[in-house]
Amino acid sequence: MLSKSISPVLIGAIIILPPLSLSAYIAWPYYQAQQQEIIIPPSTYTELSFPEVDTQKLPIQATKLALVSSVKNRSNTTEAPLVLESETKMPVKNKSMEKSGDFNVNELDLSELSPELAARFESILNDPENDYVEPEVEESSDTYSGVVALDKNAAQFIGRLPAMNFQTHNYTSKPSRRWVKVNGKEVNIGEHITSNTSLLEINPRNVVVEFKGQKIEIPALYEWKG
Repeated sequence: MLSKSISPVLIGAIIILPPLSLSAYIAWPYYQAQQQEIIIPPSTYTELSFPEVDTQKLPIQATKLALVSSVKNRSNTTEAPLVLESETKMPVKNKSMEKSGDFNVNELDLSELSPELAARFESILNDPENDYVEPEVEESSDTYSGVVALDKNAAQFIGRLPAMNFQTHNYTSKPSRRWVKVNGKEVNIGEHITSNTSLLEINPRNVVVEFKGQKIEIPALYEWKG
């Protein structure tokens, strides 16, 4: 009777013990790993010194600074030519000057100057003999005695005043260097545009002509049909 009652217990033990043993065998390494103390090695680093920067002063361009200073000093005494052209472009010839000194004029860099100052500087180099002339203030037709503005009084000159097409208007501070191109030819102050029309004045924005004793103010680059 005892053997019969024990045999089921043994059989159950035989069936249950192998899985339990296998589970214990698998779980044992994990248990040991949890029990071990984690040792973190000390960190090491190297302190580097801040790099030294060696700065050097750039050489001063004495020649360029001297030229800029010279232009600024003469900016009040010279004036760049004011050249206006109509749709038909005509080249304006200027005298070129090159000095065999310490520098070449054509190699100068004027990009750092203002357009007005650069134009004045080029005018000085291209025309070194240009004497100082007091700047003239443009006077309107109301200032002149007996001068009639053509664009405002065109009706009284239609059929009387000859046709004139002003194509180029060149104005400088020196009156002797002013000229206009009208009807295809260059005319200076004091010369005749037509047989009965002469050029009296060239101002920055207009010209004054004389026609049969009458002074007439004509805007620059104006085309009068006649």
